Amino acid sequence: MINNRLVNSLPFSSRHELSTLVENRRAFTLENLELNVFETYQRSEKVALQFDDLVIINMIHGKKVMHLHQRDSFEYLPGQTMILPAYSKMQIDFPEATFTAPTQCTALTISKVKIDEVINHLNEHYPKVNALTDWKLDLNLFHLYNTPELTDLINKLFQTITGDNPLKDALTDLTFRELIIRLLQTQSLLSLDIGKTKNNTTLEHIRNYIHAHLSESITVEVLEKQANMSKSSLFRLFKNELGITPIEYIIRTRIQQAKSLLRKTKSVKETCFSVGFNDVNYFVRLFKNRVGITPGAYIICG
Repeated sequence: MINNRLVNSLPFSSRHELSTLVENRRAFTLENLELNVFETYQRSEKVALQFDDLVIINMIHGKKVMHLHQRDSFEYLPGQTMILPAYSKMQIDFPEATFTAPTQCTALTISKVKIDEVINHLNEHYPKVNALTDWKLDLNLFHLYNTPELTDLINKLFQTITGDNPLKDALTDLTFRELIIRLLQTQSLLSLDIGKTKNNTTLEHIRNYIHAHLSESITVEVLEKQANMSKSSLFRLFKNELGITPIEYIIRTRIQQAKSLLRKTKSVKETCFSVGFNDVNYFVRLFKNRVGITPGAYIICG
């Protein structure tokens, strides 16, 4: 099964293009942003890196171990995105890089002026619904797992930047604006998932209700009553701030809880009914579609 959360590979440097075997860099520079492609061909430790602008980092091939200031070290793998503020100091290990299996990572640097322009436009024309704060990047939620929508936009952006379309700057600008919106929604979704959404009481209330009644039938009509909203207003709240529908959020929550229960119970059937599904075959198909493997295989891998 194709993993729809992995960013597409970019062409690797040819041998004669390599100036170093550790973080060899190619740059594609536009007016307000720059795409840097880094490749490492040998095992290395504590390689220092820093950017003068906010940077969006995507791991494409291989594995890194990231050491960031005042944060625990962590593995950085394909299918993940990081957003770091300007002048963030990084030290990076490459525990598995070889000449035949190099790492590849991108770093998209964006000027503060461009970031502010997009976010100010959102706050002026599309303010958050029932929220106490404006749209803004939360740099505490810097480590994200790609959604299919986020991956599609990253692939589209990289293809445009590295291509030769004469309208490259205009096309990049449009895709970049959409990417920032998706990143903001992904951060809002992560914040809600981990129970740290304190600035939108409606979303927080709905989240708590779903978690408390996960084994039961939860319909849109039930959520309408819980939120004291019409169906259209409820869908607009979820789509605007999280990028998904209420039903999709219920499914995501059930799948996340299913992962935890599968590790504990080792039972596909018990997990299925515990998280609110009433058909084991449907649960297995849905889990495989979302996670990439069946619940049974997840138990073995876990």
